[in-house]
Amino acid sequence: MPNGEPAAPTEPAQRSPRLDWYEAFATDFSQIDYLPGRFMERGQQVAVVGDGKVGKTIFLHDWLWRCVSGRSFLGDERREPLRVLYFDRENSLRDIVTRMEAFGAKPVELQERFDYRRFPKFTGGLDTAPLAVAELMAIVDESNPDVVVLDTVSRFIEGKENDSDTWLSLYRRVHAPLKDRGIAGVRLDHMGKDAEKGSRGSSAKSQDVDHVWEMTRTDETSSTENGIETVATSIRMKRTHTRTGIGRDVMSIVRRGRKGPEGFWLPGQTRHEPADPGTVRQQDQVIQSYVDHLLTAGVPGGLGREALKKWADRHQIPLPGKATTLTDIARRVKEARGVEELPH
Repeated sequence: MPNGEPAAPTEPAQRSPRLDWYEAFATDFSQIDYLPGRFMERGQQVAVVGDGKVGKTIFLHDWLWRCVSGRSFLGDERREPLRVLYFDRENSLRDIVTRMEAFGAKPVELQERFDYRRFPKFTGGLDTAPLAVAELMAIVDESNPDVVVLDTVSRFIEGKENDSDTWLSLYRRVHAPLKDRGIAGVRLDHMGKDAEKGSRGSSAKSQDVDHVWEMTRTDETSSTENGIETVATSIRMKRTHTRTGIGRDVMSIVRRGRKGPEGFWLPGQTRHEPADPGTVRQQDQVIQSYVDHLLTAGVPGGLGREALKKWADRHQIPLPGKATTLTDIARRVKEARGVEELPH
């Protein structure tokens, strides 16, 4: 500029677009665009909080594998596959791979849609360094995800956790741009020393996201037979803060899995499911998830209920114990394999 004055911002109307009230009122907001599991909507920013051993990452990994492969989750209907961008500064490669194997995931299901970045080297904290944010957003532009995950969020900041400015800055620099693009954001966080007070640090952490889900383990049972340990972990997810109030406030979940003699989770043996599938639709989706698992494992289509149970036992695939549920699963497997039911 001739006078040394800074240039005026270009196209300010595009950077601060005006709301079209006619278009806004014509939008149908009665249809909620949930992500699988129905605990968050597309584009929302969510915090999942819990103690270190409650299984936050295991829950997220199972959920996201199902997201990218178009599978149902927690009794919800199947949806179109999503794209996921995951930033991880917590987990070893062995942890990640053995968990995915435990769910039954295959590389072909993950390679294209599950963009996983281990120990990313951003230039500073996402709450303080504009260059670090630019680096992250460049990866977002490249990956074009539906969901972005920070695991664990405290590893990505430089400010103090009990300073509200830290979280206000993180929201302004990361969550707000993601939300503006319609990209969902999930950050994992640790519980504070006093669990009743929620996540550790400033209360501002719960004010800058659409929902805060607190995850606690309520019970765990295990039994061992022939060196194989079967574990059932009861988990309670409670929504302690919400911006919209839409949806459930509490979810009761059971994580079921089986371990071999060396302590590794057996391939295809771990899953999360509703503790009590309340509606017929949820029950239907839970049954379908078992069918999907069996089909992926290569189950033949001509098996009756008892034969199916024996086949699943041989292949170490857990099935529900209720006879009517097993009958329904066997029928759906036959239908999927194109095997007609014989008349009684």
